[in-house]
Amino acid sequence: MKLYLNDTSPFSRVVLATALLCDCRQLTLEWVDPWQSSETLRRVNPFCMIPTLELEEGTALTESLSICQYLIQTSHTKRLRDVDHQHPGEMMNMGLAKTMMESAFRSVALGRFVDAENELSQRSKIGLQHALIKLENELATPRHSLYLLPNLATLYLHVALDYVKFRHQEIFRDVAGKQIEVFLHDSPFATLLAQINVDALSSKPNFTELFA
Repeated sequence: MKLYLNDTSPFSRVVLATALLCDCRQLTLEWVDPWQSSETLRRVNPFCMIPTLELEEGTALTESLSICQYLIQTSHTKRLRDVDHQHPGEMMNMGLAKTMMESAFRSVALGRFVDAENELSQRSKIGLQHALIKLENELATPRHSLYLLPNLATLYLHVALDYVKFRHQEIFRDVAGKQIEVFLHDSPFATLLAQINVDALSSKPNFTELFA
């Protein structure tokens, strides 16, 4: 299997973390710049987007959540599970985490091509502020244990918060409080994600190096 990714995308990082948790040792990493619309990437994904997972027989899986679910189901890992689709709380957390990740990324991506203060970008940033406030309050209730389950919702939330902290430092500094910092410390994926932070991925390591 071959995973097309880059070093700063939160979507790439969540798939990479899933692959490590699923012990996919046959995986190889293909580091690409999706903004350059490389023909190598377009060959497997006509949208020229990452992450993309190319399977041995040539099938290409796109969209981070689909890739993560596939890896979990085919590996039978005990270290990470999918969300319980019949549990409202887990589904709520999954929706919050994925939307936070998408909103944070969208406002950064828009800034590459249009005025950083455009309405869409501003709406995304306002949404992030309200989401962080809501999360801070939720983590202070007895429901906080739902946010520490070893499932995809927790992994997505941790990666999303890391990305907000990385790309939206002012928002994170002004809005994220003690409860969010405690979550990032106590997350079941804290150790792994510290090993594959942006600095570590900037060297574009091969997959086997990440097991060291």
